[in-house]
Amino acid sequence: MAVYNRAPVLGEAIESVLRQTYRDFELLIIDDGSTDASADVADRFDDARIRIVRQEENLGIPRTRNHGLSLARGEYLAILDSDDIAFPRRLEQQVAFLDSNPGVAAVGGWARRIHADGRRTSPAVRPIEPREIRARIPFATCFKNPTMMGRTAAMREFGYRDEFVICQDIDMWSRMSVKYPLANLPRFLIQYRLGGMSHLDAALAADMKKRAIGGQLHDLGVDFDDDDLDRHYMLRNPKNFRFTREDLDWSEQWLLRLIEANRVNRCYPEPEFSHAAAERWWRVALVALRARQSTAPFRQPSALRRGLPGVLAGVGRLSWRRVTTQLQSRG
Repeated sequence: MAVYNRAPVLGEAIESVLRQTYRDFELLIIDDGSTDASADVADRFDDARIRIVRQEENLGIPRTRNHGLSLARGEYLAILDSDDIAFPRRLEQQVAFLDSNPGVAAVGGWARRIHADGRRTSPAVRPIEPREIRARIPFATCFKNPTMMGRTAAMREFGYRDEFVICQDIDMWSRMSVKYPLANLPRFLIQYRLGGMSHLDAALAADMKKRAIGGQLHDLGVDFDDDDLDRHYMLRNPKNFRFTREDLDWSEQWLLRLIEANRVNRCYPEPEFSHAAAERWWRVALVALRARQSTAPFRQPSALRRGLPGVLAGVGRLSWRRVTTQLQSRG
């Protein structure tokens, strides 16, 4: 648990770990030079399983997390942010999964999200199976970092890179997925509090995510420029953008290029990668449809939807019947 100026919520996070049904653990708290009462809050807990390490100066998230990796003494290492709450059976369920799946290097889960004032919002649900996760990594964030538990040796092997001042977890899990299978449990493991740095500094978060995406595209063997990178970033969160007809045409051709590159280089598992690419295109096209920007993607033959009827079943609550109904109603 990395801590920096979290005094108002830190106690609740610590208590949630101490209430775990799985009892054989050490809670390693690293205070990253806090200037508030965070250290005092941690000191109030009288439990032999807690080890507190204080850094004299604020080193930032990547270096603090790597410090934790170097100090960890357990076979497995679980992450919990200092403003989140772990549900009681979280460690029990993840330890059981890693014990039963020795080939998997790390496992996360789902998160119930709340605002800073405690109000609930939509949950964070992630893909489950390792092959599906690996295939989706270029298109979506596949893990909620404070739900993750990994094999300590594997996490040390990759670590957090200093240049990713935020979103360093997206980069690390992406790199780790090249070598090791990663999974998620289809269970809610934590309560996740919104308002972290990636939410507060959206521009910096976008830049960091684009860096990670650039590395993924490079590994895939695709030539790309800054405009391609910007548009690919839009594909990851289409509901946050307004797509022009040019964007829609680019999206289809770009995703087909990725599928072809993967056919040649075999970087990601198939058919999962092609399905993930097709799902991205559908999401973009549906955003445009709902915004009444264009119905053309559904009226023209598309290589991304031929032979992939199963993709539709996984795109939110949408069905082909619903799409055609909307099209007919709009003439």
